Amino acid sequence: MNLPTVAPDVVLETRSLAKHYPVSTGFLKPKLLARALDGVSFHLHVGKTLAVVGESGCGKSTLARQLTMIETPSGGHLLLDGADVTLADAALKKRLRQQVQMVFQNPYASLNPRKKIGLALEEPLAINTDLPKAARAERARAMMARVGLRPEHDARYPHMFSGGQRQRIAIARALMLSPRIVVLDEPVSALDVSIQAQVLNLLMDLQDETRVAYVFISHNLAVVELIADEVLVMYLGKVVERAPKTTLFKAPRHPYTQALLASTPRINATARLQRQVLSGELPSPLAPPSGCAFHKRCPHAQARCRVELPVLEDLGGGQQVACLRVHELG
Repeated sequence: MNLPTVAPDVVLETRSLAKHYPVSTGFLKPKLLARALDGVSFHLHVGKTLAVVGESGCGKSTLARQLTMIETPSGGHLLLDGADVTLADAALKKRLRQQVQMVFQNPYASLNPRKKIGLALEEPLAINTDLPKAARAERARAMMARVGLRPEHDARYPHMFSGGQRQRIAIARALMLSPRIVVLDEPVSALDVSIQAQVLNLLMDLQDETRVAYVFISHNLAVVELIADEVLVMYLGKVVERAPKTTLFKAPRHPYTQALLASTPRINATARLQRQVLSGELPSPLAPPSGCAFHKRCPHAQARCRVELPVLEDLGGGQQVACLRVHELG
C-alpha cells in the first residue's frame, strides 16, 4: 500500500490510528471490543509541542503506547520520518524506536531502584550503540549536567534524589539516544507546583537546544497553555477538537473543550469562561453512545446528535472541530 508522503518538517503522523482491546464479559460469552483509540489523525512538526488533553479514560495514555511502539495498533497508520511503523519489519522498528522515547508520570517507578543513575543513563547507549564504556560514562555525565544535575551524582541511587531530580533523570535518559520525538505522559502531575515550573522550563530549554518534538499528555490545562504549540482534545478515543494553542484557549468551538476550559481556574477575569458543569460520566468504551459520543452530556445536543456521527471539520486557521452544530453555536 502506497501512502502519500509527508511534509519535510513533519516528524510524526498518525492516520486513523486505532487500538481496540477484546474484553471478556463472562464464561462462554462473546468478547466485546473496548475502543480505547478510534481513528485518531494528526501530525507533529520538528521542534514543536503537541498537547493531548481530555478526561481520564479518553485514550491519552493508549495513544502514548502506540506512538512509542509499546503496543501494536489495531488499525490505521503510524508514520515516523515518513516510514510506516505498522508495515515495518523488526529491523526497521528497532531503528525507529530509537527516534521516539517516553517520560512517564511517576519518575521513581520508571527507574530501577537497584541501579545507579549513571548506569541507568548508559543503558540505552549500551543496548543501541557500539560506544565503549568510557565514552558512554562521559556522555551520561554530560547529559546529567545538561539537565541541571551534578556529574558526581551518577553513583547515587534513585531514592537519594527528590521527585523533581528524579524526573530530570528520566528526561536525561529519554534524551540519551538523541531522539527526534519524546512522549511525555503526565510528566509533572506528581510534582509540587514550584518543581513543575522548573521541569517545564527545562523541557522548553532542551527543545530550543535540540529541536526535539514533544507529545505532551496532560489533564492540566494551565500547564498545557504554557508549553504547547498545538492542542488535541480527545473524548472517548476520538479527536473532538484540534487547534493552535492560542486559538483553542481564546476561541474553543467544541462544547467539550469549552467545558474543560471553563473548569480551569484563571487569574485574569477576562480570560474566565462561564462555568459549565457536565452531567454524567464518560461513557464506557465497551458501549459507546450512537451518533456523537458526547451528546448525552452536551448542553446543546439535539435529536440528530443521537444518530449522526460528527467528523472533524476544518474551520480555518488550523482549527478542526467534530461537532454537528459548530456553525449554529458560533
